[in-house]
Amino acid sequence: MTYPDNEVVDAFKAFWTTGSTNEDWSAWADHFTDDVDYVERQLGTMAGKEAVRTWITELMAVSYDVHAVLNWYIVAGDRVVFDMWNRYFHPDPERAPIDFAGLTVLTYGGNGLFKREEDYWDQATAKTAYVEWSAACREFGSTGDPDHLAALDAQRRADQLETLESGRIR
Repeated sequence: MTYPDNEVVDAFKAFWTTGSTNEDWSAWADHFTDDVDYVERQLGTMAGKEAVRTWITELMAVSYDVHAVLNWYIVAGDRVVFDMWNRYFHPDPERAPIDFAGLTVLTYGGNGLFKREEDYWDQATAKTAYVEWSAACREFGSTGDPDHLAALDAQRRADQLETLESGRIR
């Protein structure tokens, strides 16, 4: 089936804003069809929206220090492909964040919902990022100043909205 590009783009913007920007993971699952096929290349395959909801809310409850940063996205027919960083904020405000890359392919299913998601990321780089972040937290004595982290996250969210509107590489 063919969908208007603006319908797919609008669905993607809602999908990204709900989950990766606002980090409302339970509501994010509502952007999938009931019978979604979700393929997470490192963590397994899930069938159905409720399986995805259970998985993502449990995962993000323990991975709350990882935040998504959208680099770019493209829409081609019923597909959305996007590139992102998975980001740990460095606890030292003078240091750069610790990132690892991810790429996702979504397939649109109509009515503002996606019927398939395929996630790709480098597990070795993810482990390296986590080890680096954990060591930095031990060295710094915490995960960082809450006010500074809140400011970094607010900037990340603002950047997300800008990237969603422009679709450009940041």
